[in-house]
Amino acid sequence: MNRLGNLSPPDFEDICRDILQAETGQRFSAFGAGADGGVDGRHSKGPKSTILQCKHYLNSTFSQLKAALKKEVPKIDLLKPRRYIFLTSQSLTPARSDELADVLGDRLKRPEDIWGAEDIEAALKRHPDIEKAHLKLWMTSTAVLEKVLQSGLEAHTAATKAEILDELRVYVRNPSFDAAFVKLERHRVLVVSGPPGVGKTTLAKMLTYHYLNDDWQFCAIRSLDDGFAKLDEEKRTIFFFDDFLGQIELDRQALVQRDGQLARFVKRVRASQNSRFILTTRAHIFEEARRLSDHMDEGRFQLSKFLLDVGQYTRSIKARILFNHLAASDLNGDHVEALLQDDWLKKIVDHPNYNPRLIAYVTAECPEDLEPSAYPKFVFKTLENPALIWAKAYRSLSMRCQNLLVALYFGNQYRQSIEVLRENFNALHYKICEHYSQPSKPEDFEEALKSLESGFVAISGNQVRFVNPSVRDFLKEHLSDGDFLRLLPTLCVRAEWAQNLWNHLKYTLQTDPDKLRALAQAFFYFATKLSQIPNFKKVKLEQYNYWYRELDDLAIADRGSLLLDLFEHSGDRDFLDAAISVLKSDTLEVDASRDSRELPELHWRISSFVDDDVDGKEELLTAVKAVLMTAIETGVPMDELVAVNDAIAEHLGDAIDLGPIEDAINSAIDYEFDEISERISDLSSESQLNEHLEMLEFIAQHTGRSAETAKRVVQEKISEIEVPDYDDYQPSSRGQNSNPDAEFSDKDLESLFSTFSK
Repeated sequence: MNRLGNLSPPDFEDICRDILQAETGQRFSAFGAGADGGVDGRHSKGPKSTILQCKHYLNSTFSQLKAALKKEVPKIDLLKPRRYIFLTSQSLTPARSDELADVLGDRLKRPEDIWGAEDIEAALKRHPDIEKAHLKLWMTSTAVLEKVLQSGLEAHTAATKAEILDELRVYVRNPSFDAAFVKLERHRVLVVSGPPGVGKTTLAKMLTYHYLNDDWQFCAIRSLDDGFAKLDEEKRTIFFFDDFLGQIELDRQALVQRDGQLARFVKRVRASQNSRFILTTRAHIFEEARRLSDHMDEGRFQLSKFLLDVGQYTRSIKARILFNHLAASDLNGDHVEALLQDDWLKKIVDHPNYNPRLIAYVTAECPEDLEPSAYPKFVFKTLENPALIWAKAYRSLSMRCQNLLVALYFGNQYRQSIEVLRENFNALHYKICEHYSQPSKPEDFEEALKSLESGFVAISGNQVRFVNPSVRDFLKEHLSDGDFLRLLPTLCVRAEWAQNLWNHLKYTLQTDPDKLRALAQAFFYFATKLSQIPNFKKVKLEQYNYWYRELDDLAIADRGSLLLDLFEHSGDRDFLDAAISVLKSDTLEVDASRDSRELPELHWRISSFVDDDVDGKEELLTAVKAVLMTAIETGVPMDELVAVNDAIAEHLGDAIDLGPIEDAINSAIDYEFDEISERISDLSSESQLNEHLEMLEFIAQHTGRSAETAKRVVQEKISEIEVPDYDDYQPSSRGQNSNPDAEFSDKDLESLFSTFSK
């Protein structure tokens, strides 16, 4: 298949201009309709100008191509260029080239100024950097597609080869790509941030394709633990962490779990020339994270931020995105023709809610019975109210499918294992069906999951997540029915699910404290079970035949915080008894990292907001202190010792006798300093050791302790390391030569879409 066939007409024009610039050394300006009558490129003006004309007529007959060229003759006579160059994606025999030359007559100054597909392909071979700059040329080859599919990137996004090609056909490269690529190469870390639907994940994927084509490995991570496990400084690896700060909600407690790890991982990546790290997040969440985090804005944690927002789409880029989606769609020609009438194109391209996700939806999800004349209003109405995208689809779902989405929504913000999702679904679904007198059957979970895959959820291995963050946005606003919400507190089976449900209820009922109080009370039955629901699970690393334990549900501190919150909203002191049971539970295990950082604040909240005459207050405070001691003695990670020390100083202060707690912290620091040889025994790279050295200095600065002896041990080990002789990586990607339009007029807009006119 001719790979030029993967290009839209505007893509073809871009490539032709780049080729002519490389071949002639002249810079060609791009412009559309107006005084120049749709000519596709021009060098200089007036009688010394060089004009190029591009005809992407690959699927047309030669007769149609010849007829189109005849229509250009009057325009050429009007412009009177010194030189006229004609390029087409059609294959031209010598005889056909002569026929086209006859049409042009003496307007053609030299025979070689007529280019067919073979001439364009030959030029691309002479200028491989042009091919590299145009993703659609090389990404469509079978070899490259197989490489991408085998890399794991598309397994992560559950895409097929056909879907990759579909995505490429509608992709429009814009200045964001080049700016992102430069920043990624300069810093080795890139945060793509922007509003929902602007193309953050698409940009990240397109960047990743370039590295894959240069034989880098791909690693999609869903947690920083995944990243640390797969970080190998001898292998060129590009890490991809999509929506790394979570989907919607962000609070200080949630961020505390991640920012320290993120700081360490970023340092490791930036110290390794064989690693690149791309993260995506929403702009408002990133800004909130910077406000809340201990690390995000610190000078020592220079997290490169690249903001991609819809404002960076020029009018020309927006128009081309719409054009490509229409060209690749299955829409009836009459529907597309209707968009060309009146001012609909202007209203769509210039709409304040314009974004690529909405354009993809309105060009792919047109109702079958929608009359062509009504299509422009359908597009405009969707832009006016983006929530309609998911609302209509959601209403058409069966109850089992809706219940599965609800179960997923209140689960882990990133993803859920199929086993956990099934557990949450079963607890929810059958009771909901019974309440609303709807039928149910044992295979409802499997059937719902199968029905929702690709449309609403994505499945990767054993993990299920929403196919798009906007699904979660929709559910956040949609799940507000009081009758339905009243059922949910009694259907919780996991602590994390209950916490997410409670947070949602606080958001939904923030203006109705009486209803919120009643719903808080409805959690009591589940609260009595919280002390017996395990928070850790055993996990086996098959390749090492090794078992370890990891946190699988809310930590002790988080359970205590949830129960205290329910007490504050309900006034029912039985929730305090449930909290005491959690803190004294033999079933629950301490999470040294999480509990040691969060329990000081829980102690402060109880001390400050629970009245002294409330039975059980002192017992609760004593239990918090006991678990805090256990957490510290269990072993706080080195990079979190300072944060734990600060949390204790901030929230406990003079409230209690800190002697035993301070002794435990000092013992942990002594271990880090005195047993330094053991602590660094498994560190083998210079970057890891330098990171450890920085952490020793950081702890010393914040605690007033001397780390000189420990630092010498680390420095000696660094001096013994032989630095590998890596080949410098020279990225093959380059910016496109085609300069973006300074302005894109209404006539330019009409000209671009004129190919759709009958």
